Amino acid sequence: MQGQRPVGWWVKRLDELLEEGLDAVVGAEGLTRRHWQVLQSVVDGPVERAGLRAALAPFAGPAEVDGAVADLTGRGWLRDDAGRPAVTDDGRAAHARLAAAVGAFRRSVAEGLSEEEYARTVAGLARMVANLERALGG
Repeated sequence: MQGQRPVGWWVKRLDELLEEGLDAVVGAEGLTRRHWQVLQSVVDGPVERAGLRAALAPFAGPAEVDGAVADLTGRGWLRDDAGRPAVTDDGRAAHARLAAAVGAFRRSVAEGLSEEEYARTVAGLARMVANLERALGG
């Protein structure tokens, strides 16, 4: 029966498991996937708040993004750089720790898939998204 489920079921289930798994990985530092996404988004340089919200819109609303920024700022991992969240030295060190754990988690997700299979899977999903965006006028 499982093989007969539509792609939407598999995508939804994968998203649920990615959320749960990433929360478990970063939870060791008292964080959620949203915290990780914010930290990952600003590690290379300050980001306009509106740009950060837009980048994370598929995952969280503005209030959740702002809450993660506030939490990370309270930890001393982010600072305000002319109204743009920016990573601190402590935040950079935390990012390095977390990146190793997140990388291991991501590798476990793709375990058993060749690089080619993984690339084809991602390309297929990207094509489905593009097809739906076009069909829905977005």
